[in-house]
Amino acid sequence: MSPDRKPATLVTAREHLEEVCAELGRHGRLAFDTESNGFYAYKERVCLVQISSPEEDYIVDPLAFADLGALGPLLADARIEKVFHAGEYDVLCLKRDYGFRFANLFDTMIAARALGIKELGLAAAIERHFGVVVSKKLQRADWGRRPLTPEMLHYAQGDTHYLLALADEQKKLLAGKGRAEDAAEAFRELEALEPVVRAFDPEGYWKLVARQELGHRTLAALREIWLYREKQAEARDRAAFRVMPEDLMLRVAQAQSETREALAAVKGMTPYILERFGAGLLDCVKRGKTAPPPTRPPRAEARRMPDDEWKVFEALRLWRKERAQRDDIEPVVILSSDSLRQIAACACRRGGDALAPLSDLKKTRYGEDVLRVVDRALAG
Repeated sequence: MSPDRKPATLVTAREHLEEVCAELGRHGRLAFDTESNGFYAYKERVCLVQISSPEEDYIVDPLAFADLGALGPLLADARIEKVFHAGEYDVLCLKRDYGFRFANLFDTMIAARALGIKELGLAAAIERHFGVVVSKKLQRADWGRRPLTPEMLHYAQGDTHYLLALADEQKKLLAGKGRAEDAAEAFRELEALEPVVRAFDPEGYWKLVARQELGHRTLAALREIWLYREKQAEARDRAAFRVMPEDLMLRVAQAQSETREALAAVKGMTPYILERFGAGLLDCVKRGKTAPPPTRPPRAEARRMPDDEWKVFEALRLWRKERAQRDDIEPVVILSSDSLRQIAACACRRGGDALAPLSDLKKTRYGEDVLRVVDRALAG
């Protein structure tokens, strides 16, 4: 567990990855993590895959070669336990980019939540269990940049180097607290998650308007700027907010500037943005002055809970809070808020079974309490 660990093996070729995966397949347990560039790039992608076996650490560079198919059988093999920390993001990214499937996962953050631990970060867990202080300096690093520095490789290696030992410690604690089954159920839910691809919304600029009353020329200019920023972000492969902040977009639309000098005077305008996008912004404002007034799209009506469902939901939420305090765990370990809503809906439906949304484990552990809370809420 020394911070002066042997450097990770860097994998930058498909043939090397195949050799590494053949070696990794000998082990019954592996630790995984990923680094992506969504904070910087227009289209996020996985930029690193870190893997630790009980014997060695590896860092796979997906930007050096495209075919990571050799990892697929390892991730899907139910005989091999895969340990992640806060693995939801990693699982979704790997499914999105490579279509991988997962079996036999263990997540150290989920385990920490089931243990009632308040500090859920990996650095805190490593320090708590092993006395090693991990730097957070590179948390926001641009992992899409090459070449990778020794400092970046050392930081990335640390994200998996301790995970297997950490999982061992947590398994003992989970067994002692009687929460191993709860954690295992959450791990299976993690395996089943599916990514949702978010597309650009050309009407998304209405969110910037909020409740403000803006003239149609301002709105039309804002629409043009919104579309212009997206094109620039895609062309430059940069996250849209890194091309231009949203509050500046709104101020430019409101200013209705006709000259570069007037545009430069808009609050928040930087020399960088003015130099690269000034002409485009002036064109957006100009087009907005002759464009037809934008029409606000109809809002999707949020489903409002009927009064009886809301009453049951609130009663369940209060019970969950009290039970979590008594059991010294996070409330979500007991039941998610979505589960509480489903219980309330079923309970208020004629002939409905309030326990229908629950797994067998949750029914056994909480079924009697849930029914008692539901009955009191409906009778009150």
